[in-house]
Amino acid sequence: MGSEALVASEGRHDRSIRTFFLFGDPATDFSADLAWLAAEVAAGRLDPGISRRAPWTGYDEAARALLGRRLHGKAVLDVV
Repeated sequence: MGSEALVASEGRHDRSIRTFFLFGDPATDFSADLAWLAAEVAAGRLDPGISRRAPWTGYDEAARALLGRRLHGKAVLDVV
C-alpha cells in the first residue's frame, strides 16, 4: 500500500480500509507502509474505528459485545 492510497486527492475523499488481506511473499518488508499508517493514526488524520479499549483481562466482555453487535468498531485489548 502506498501512502497515496488514502490521501484525499484527485476526487478521492472519505477513504477507508474495511478489510486488509496480505497476499504474496511473507518476507516482503511493509515496515515503511505500516510506519506511515501508524503516523497518520497518531496525527489524527486516520480514524482506526476503535470502540472499546480495555485490559486483556476484559477479553470476555469485549467478545460478548462484539458477538452481540453492541460494538460499532474494533475492540483493542492491552497486554501488559
